[in-house]
Amino acid sequence: MYNRRIPKGFKVKTGTVIREVDGLYISFTIEDKTVPVEVVEIQPTEQNSKGIDLGLIYYAVTSDGEFIEVPKFFRLSEHRLSKLQMRLAKKSKHSKPWKILKRKIAKLHQLIARQRLDWQFKLAYHLFSDCQVIFLEDLQIANLVRRCKAKLGDNGQFLPNGQSAKSGLNKSLQDAAFGQFVQVWEYVAWKLGKRIIKVDPKGTSQHCWECLNKVSKSLSERWHSCSKCGQELDRDYNSALLIQKIGLLSTQEEDITSVKTAVSFYLTEESRALP
Repeated sequence: MYNRRIPKGFKVKTGTVIREVDGLYISFTIEDKTVPVEVVEIQPTEQNSKGIDLGLIYYAVTSDGEFIEVPKFFRLSEHRLSKLQMRLAKKSKHSKPWKILKRKIAKLHQLIARQRLDWQFKLAYHLFSDCQVIFLEDLQIANLVRRCKAKLGDNGQFLPNGQSAKSGLNKSLQDAAFGQFVQVWEYVAWKLGKRIIKVDPKGTSQHCWECLNKVSKSLSERWHSCSKCGQELDRDYNSALLIQKIGLLSTQEEDITSVKTAVSFYLTEESRALP
């Protein structure tokens, strides 16, 4: 059984055998040098673009006011998975009952992964349905899930470093699979002939999208309230609007891909406007 035929004119370059819990799959890489490589050149505007902020309270918040809930595929199956693992721990290793439970656990993990990937593809197509360009943060996922550095006291004993509290956050980040989602997004953008533009994530949650005034917030504070221009809105919605603003500015001016450079640019423009 195969997913689709190899198109005429294409040459098979490589073949990879992938072993999954439900069988073996063969993935081919094919090439046709006569197919032109097209580079999408779409000039972003406020009308054909949107900024998107990814997070764990809402999976994605768009600059046009759409709030997308976190699906939590792993969290929803966690109880069933833990019961299977508890039963597995009581079985003799490599016995027949142990192998049956091992296969059930693997199939459940596969189901979770496939549910997540299918949902991410559908979401990527949905987000591109009414725009040509999407701006998003250039997140470093490996840094987000990195373990906290160990803290040592004067007597050589380990001190609390917040890792136990971070473990739950790491699990949620891995369940959200933002890195995989960005890869899916980039593929969908290429397939549809649209664009994804990344901006520096530093400061996108700590500045006002309207006036770029710094409004410091802790992670638990979910509301943005600017004392300078009076903006009152959800923290993630503010970030999405700010991401779009930085992205649009970056396409008009050189070297503006972050909040810091955007603030410097606007301060320079304001000083020039003064008599």
